[in-house]
Amino acid sequence: MTTGRNADVIVVGAGTSGCYFAWRLAQAGLRVLVLEKRRLVDLGQEIDIFHMDEVRFDQFGLAHPEGEELLGYHATGLAWSPDLQVQNPVDYGFYVMHKPAFERRMHRYVQEAGGEILEEVEVVEPVVEAGRVTGVRARQNGQILELRASIVADASGIDGVVRTRLPRELGVETDAISDDDALFVCLEFRDDLEEGLPTGLNFYPYHKAFWNPSRGSGAILGIGQPGGYDYAWEKHRAWREEYFGDPGRVVKRTQGRTPYRRSPFSLVANGFLVLGDAAFQTKPFSGEGVTSSFTACQIAAEVVTEAL
Repeated sequence: MTTGRNADVIVVGAGTSGCYFAWRLAQAGLRVLVLEKRRLVDLGQEIDIFHMDEVRFDQFGLAHPEGEELLGYHATGLAWSPDLQVQNPVDYGFYVMHKPAFERRMHRYVQEAGGEILEEVEVVEPVVEAGRVTGVRARQNGQILELRASIVADASGIDGVVRTRLPRELGVETDAISDDDALFVCLEFRDDLEEGLPTGLNFYPYHKAFWNPSRGSGAILGIGQPGGYDYAWEKHRAWREEYFGDPGRVVKRTQGRTPYRRSPFSLVANGFLVLGDAAFQTKPFSGEGVTSSFTACQIAAEVVTEAL
């Protein structure tokens, strides 16, 4: 059985990029439909805790975090030399935040502005007619959805489920990202840490690693490396043992991928655009992508609103 729906804009992916873009369009009065493959309550769980620049909230029109979102605030951080003899202070404020709570806030923004989010919807393929992307075919609970819109935005994350399925003649790169073009980010949460260990925000650029605050007095030891999770975890172990030994108690380990390469040559086609990790919009030196993609989403929302 096939069900049809129409909207001005279809956004594939209800993560931070997709929801920020959808929110801005819904505020402008456009009919926006967001599709998410997973359950909304599961979004952000694999990361749990993340850090976001203080200055970006005002820049992107977002309220500063509070309540369950806000776990801490640090006005400065330290960048360490490879031999740990030089500490360069970085006077740049960061919030320590609960990622699932921030995701829920973004979903609420979309819905309160009049946008609609459908969860557990898997995109099967883009609909392309006469050289234009006119919608997507998707599956929800065994039912096929035929969804049409003036513009389709791929904000589905690093796999780029729409971008990689487009006909090449539309002019958008369709290659999937390789393991060598991704940072495999490994996070280790540790508690019961002894005195004398780092506190606050600490960056180790030589290793692409960091020691950042977790909940309470705990810390997150993280690293990003290309090539694969096994390689990244081995580099994580070597860095941690070289600098800190085996401090405290491991609470949990999590992992995820982020792009580590240039953006595609073209981010748009007729009736289509790509945003966020699907467009490799991240900071390669740190792996942070939320505010990088918000910058592009803000521009895209202005262009799309004017066009429609």
